[in-house]
Amino acid sequence: MSNFSSSDKLVDWKAVWAFALGPEPELALLLRLALDDNHSSVVSSSVKAIHSVLSCEMNESFFDLSAKLVTSQDIYTAPVFRSKPEIDAGCLHGGYWKYNTKPCNIFPLLCDDEMVDDDENEGKRTIKDDINVASQDFAAGLVRMGVLPKINYLLELQADHSADMEEPLISILIGLARHSPTCASAIIKYPGLVQTIVDIFIKKDTLEVHPSKIKTVTLIKVLAQSDKKVCTEFIEKGIFRTVTWHLYQYPLRLDDWINLGKGSCMLKSALTVEQLRLWKVCIKYGYCISYFADIFPGLYLWLSPPTFDKLIENDVFGEFTDVTRESYLVMEALARRLPYLHSGEQLKKQTIELSDTNVEMWSWSHVVPMVELALKWISLKTNPYLSEFLDSLKGTNTVSPFTNHLLWVISAVMHMLSSVMVKVTPKDYNGFCENDGRVLWLPEFVPSIGLEMIKNNFLNFSSTRDTKPSKRKSLVKLLCQLRRHSNYELSLSSVCCLHGLVQLIVSLDKSIQIAKKEIQTTFSQGYSFAAECKILEDGIVIQSRDELRCLLITLVTLVSHGWHDLQSIETFGRGGPAPGAGLGWGSSSGGFWSEVVLLKRTDALLLISLLEMFQIVPENDVPAIEEMTFIMQRVESALGACLCLGPRDTDIMESSLNVFLQAPVLKYLDICIGRLLVNRSVGPFGWKFREEDYQCFSKILLSHFKSRWLSIKWKKPSAAESNPEQDGSGLDTIYEDPDMSDVTISNPQCTSLIVEWAHQRLPLPVHWFLSPISTIGDHRAASDALQVVMSGLFLLLGLEAMSSLFCTNVECSPVCGVPLVWKIHSLSVVLLGGMGVLQEERSRDLYGTLQELYGQLLDESRCDRKAKSLLDKNERMMPEAGKQYEVDFLKFKSNINDSYSTFVEMLVDQFGAVSYGDVLYGRQVAVYLHHSVEVPVRVATWNILSNAHILELLPSLGKCLGATEGYLDTEDNEEVLEAYVKSWITGALDRAADRGSMSFTLALHHLSYFLFYNNTDDKSILRIKLTKSLLRDYLRKEQHKYPPQVVAENEKIGLSLDGGDDDDVTEVFLKGKVIIRAQEGMMLELIQYTKPETCGELERKEAALPHASEVERRFKLLAEACEGNRSLLDKVEKLKF
Repeated sequence: MSNFSSSDKLVDWKAVWAFALGPEPELALLLRLALDDNHSSVVSSSVKAIHSVLSCEMNESFFDLSAKLVTSQDIYTAPVFRSKPEIDAGCLHGGYWKYNTKPCNIFPLLCDDEMVDDDENEGKRTIKDDINVASQDFAAGLVRMGVLPKINYLLELQADHSADMEEPLISILIGLARHSPTCASAIIKYPGLVQTIVDIFIKKDTLEVHPSKIKTVTLIKVLAQSDKKVCTEFIEKGIFRTVTWHLYQYPLRLDDWINLGKGSCMLKSALTVEQLRLWKVCIKYGYCISYFADIFPGLYLWLSPPTFDKLIENDVFGEFTDVTRESYLVMEALARRLPYLHSGEQLKKQTIELSDTNVEMWSWSHVVPMVELALKWISLKTNPYLSEFLDSLKGTNTVSPFTNHLLWVISAVMHMLSSVMVKVTPKDYNGFCENDGRVLWLPEFVPSIGLEMIKNNFLNFSSTRDTKPSKRKSLVKLLCQLRRHSNYELSLSSVCCLHGLVQLIVSLDKSIQIAKKEIQTTFSQGYSFAAECKILEDGIVIQSRDELRCLLITLVTLVSHGWHDLQSIETFGRGGPAPGAGLGWGSSSGGFWSEVVLLKRTDALLLISLLEMFQIVPENDVPAIEEMTFIMQRVESALGACLCLGPRDTDIMESSLNVFLQAPVLKYLDICIGRLLVNRSVGPFGWKFREEDYQCFSKILLSHFKSRWLSIKWKKPSAAESNPEQDGSGLDTIYEDPDMSDVTISNPQCTSLIVEWAHQRLPLPVHWFLSPISTIGDHRAASDALQVVMSGLFLLLGLEAMSSLFCTNVECSPVCGVPLVWKIHSLSVVLLGGMGVLQEERSRDLYGTLQELYGQLLDESRCDRKAKSLLDKNERMMPEAGKQYEVDFLKFKSNINDSYSTFVEMLVDQFGAVSYGDVLYGRQVAVYLHHSVEVPVRVATWNILSNAHILELLPSLGKCLGATEGYLDTEDNEEVLEAYVKSWITGALDRAADRGSMSFTLALHHLSYFLFYNNTDDKSILRIKLTKSLLRDYLRKEQHKYPPQVVAENEKIGLSLDGGDDDDVTEVFLKGKVIIRAQEGMMLELIQYTKPETCGELERKEAALPHASEVERRFKLLAEACEGNRSLLDKVEKLKF
């Protein structure tokens, strides 16, 4: 559990043991039955056990942390699995997520959106079905078993008696509401359940705050998040007002609040935070914005900087700042509902689009007071405590225990100011100007925000001569320092502060630069800070470029080392990526629901914002090594950031793609390709890409990646789902093959603030950028498939060239992190679409260069593994020590698809049908015969080629991918050797021998070495068996006057070998003798074979013959293998002479 959380206090050990002992289906049934027990102690124990199994406290601690992030959305926790990769779609991993159990199986009593009586369904559902659902999803099994009616009954009972179980029961409901839309809907639609919970909230002592009240507000919040209609219903029925009435109380003074005592302050703070979060949910839907005027007086205490010494003295600093942070997060949500300040047309357009009459907009009249209050929190020099706080950050070892709380407040403040500034600037400035729009003025708070940031040393403006260098570290540098702190939450709050700061200065610069001419004459009026005003006019980003560049380098390093942690998470053992019972515990880094992954994601968001600020554009056509290396680091970090994003980050993913695939980046990759060709002494291509090509590639790749990885699958309900009363009570099957007919890029009718894991593909697999060339076989490919492949080949070669030239840390490179087996496989998938890619000059050159590059990587990997194996053996002096370095590391079947032989069969069929022996196509097929490929795939490839009689179409060994040694490594696998002998006997290798194909060389080499050099006793039986098979075949063919091939050939032309002209028979006989002599020549070549020293000798068949004594030894081995068989011995003797 050390990887799950950085703090033991966040570990719910009851949940750990509940998971360790279960949750099995029988446990769900047992706990559900225990709820019906007559003894209150049994019921109470059962409630606590369910509470632990659902990991309610652990989940809520994560969601509480996640709620502090402005960019965060909640995610449903139902267990999910990936749809199985399809061969037709290139076998790429990263399929759509699907729920472990279908929604209609969770809640079979829901019919036509209404509840029906249990009596009507009696006999249609069985305990076996309930257990089956529980085996797929523990929480879903409980709901199916009718836990909601029981919870409702127990809550009603608690209202009249003891309230001991209220809190855990409501916590269970929260856990179920977070599970899935189906479970949330079940809670809402169960008659009286929500009202029972609200009644409990009302009946409690209004002067005191009980934990169950806090849980009630949390439950209402989660249910409101699940569906916009539910939120509307809560508002219309007065439930929102009922559970948030504390926000409307008369304003408190700080002393009055402190005098409540530590315990009361904790409870009131927690309740206020949850109430503000509920209000924020309504605001995001566009509701309850007009409530601001009524609620603001009660929030004023929290929005203003307090007397910090009093809070610290009474140990309520954390409780106060928690409410302050949440208040500014609410202000940030309100700022997003502002109309754009300078665009009346946009405001009209927004009003037209708001079809819901309850949707409201915030008023600019409220903004100025909020900004003035927010500026007090970032005036780090003016406020003595804030100044002292900044000084305390000079060393990470002296961090104040209150630092984390204060950083969250500053983060919320800067995000709120940033959202306000976004609305100051026209959304589409170019279009705004084209329509004669003008920004004639800026609110006074715009320069005030910038000046406060400059005066309070948020950034180091070292490039400005007029400003005096500050002795104090800038806030950015201090936050970078805190990011590396061992406390995850402190690191997370630091990154959030940095993100808010970056967004604020970008939006601030944009608004000032747009209106610079109009405000130039009055900009410095009222201020005595000439140097600061100069920085503001020139642009904060430009003046602090050096420090922001250092921040970018820091984030590049963090993301480059962090994306690995997310790639192994999907290897969870039970239930999927969600937290809690059977939902992914034991995963690397604590799973997707952990502080570790949350921090990596937040790093990625900040990095993408910085990359958008620092556009990846080569400064000249021949960049220096330093510039090329820095560009490489940014490109690879963008790839790494994509791997850190999850289901709630679709928009961020699009931004990352826009940065990564812009035309200047593709031009840089083209420069890398040119340098790679020069370094490999290949010389440049006979053609060049132009600017319009980069633009075209950018457009095509963006469209492809968004369609392939960011599309959401919305499946229409089937008849079975819409009619649960159909005949048969069996559970619905979860089919692997997704119905793509209802896939869309986005869901315009999305009405929920909680994201589902299901129906989408994120997080991405590490090989995601191979998709343009790995889905060519997809029957849904567009008519411009060749252009997609061309773009994908260019991108892949550019990334490979960039990494091979400038990457110094292979382990941190997302490009190098893709296993070689996937890259070779992707080149094979390209060919399933036909010969188009090899017939077009540019795509053929790109394809061939990639083949050469991967052949080189294949050789390097093979040599490294051999060297490591030998070193390990020498160090440990143990023969078995080197076995960990597997020779067959290209595991197409194990790593890509269990049915990979089917894919190979498709490839070989295409090879025989359309390739006409094309060298590039042939060596792509031949790579599957490389000794580094796992045996099942090698055997399947050979047999498919042999059965199709196209072994001779393979190129010579010297033209294959990689060095010849990789194909000629010692072979002792029985399946492989028997496949060679079978092809030899059936004549499938005859034409391959004449054409010098690598297939004959491969069979000749491995059979010769196995028959004459493998002296191990455990292989003696196989050696004798193969030798006899070859000799018997030679004997059989010589004994027949007319070999079978000749008989078949002449039967086709109607020539009888038993009659006819003597000349015809003589001609046929001569053909037969030629074949017999060819067989005899092949046997002699097998006996006399020696491995050529060079590829040239192999091509010209000039390898030196073995010494006479060696030949004699080989004949002796053949004679011994005959085991006294006279006929076979005679043929051995004949071969001697």
